[in-house]
Amino acid sequence: MKLFLLGFVKLFEGVIFSYKHFKIWFLVPLTLWICFFFIFSFELSQLISKQLLNWIFSISNDSTIKDSNFSTFTESIISGIEWGITLLIKILIWYIIGRYMKYIILILLSPMFAYLSEKTEFILSNKAYSFNLKQFIRDILRSISLTIRNIVIESIMIVIGSIVIIFIPSISPIILTLLFVLNSYFMGFSYFDYIAERKKLNYTNTLSYMGANKLTLIGFGFAYNLISFIPLADWIFAPIGAASGAVLADNKLPINQQSIFFVR
Repeated sequence: MKLFLLGFVKLFEGVIFSYKHFKIWFLVPLTLWICFFFIFSFELSQLISKQLLNWIFSISNDSTIKDSNFSTFTESIISGIEWGITLLIKILIWYIIGRYMKYIILILLSPMFAYLSEKTEFILSNKAYSFNLKQFIRDILRSISLTIRNIVIESIMIVIGSIVIIFIPSISPIILTLLFVLNSYFMGFSYFDYIAERKKLNYTNTLSYMGANKLTLIGFGFAYNLISFIPLADWIFAPIGAASGAVLADNKLPINQQSIFFVR
């Protein structure tokens, strides 16, 4: 529980730290959120809802319906169905984009998060790392591959959990809790990985580092997801704060669990 609380608290401390040192960088994820969440989701929802409505009306012989002398009340019901379907599709797309947008931001802004993570360590310990373009690109590609790996695993678990809930609805609270914990772990994993790649931990040692600190990662991701419930906070504060918060947490871990201990 102590390590869980460490991760939980350091995420919020990371937000404060980042606001103090990296104010201007908060605008970057906000801009991405606006582009994807508003522009993309609205356009996509309109396209999908239009195609779905055309398909529904085609299989229900809608042309016959519209040619009949139905009452205005019936036409109003049909219009209401169209509006309801469109709304449901928009809500579904917003939910999907909102759920995966955190990962999209991680992939697209990996270079920035790696930079802010390194700057945080420099501010805390005055330790500088020499820049190597090949190593930097290699680290970014590795971070992206690990993020995609986490997305795939979480998506599979969501599908499995959804199937289980359909057949055994009574355990849905347990399944949803487990999925929330899994998502929290992967969010923590993603931000702590910037530390691992900076210390040049290989894939095996990275997994050992994450496994040794799974409670910290879950607490960290739990706090991240809590921030996500606050309007705009998930867009502006959480991503940048997490990049710094992971470094703050790593510095406070027991010595045999810090990233430096896994360097080989």
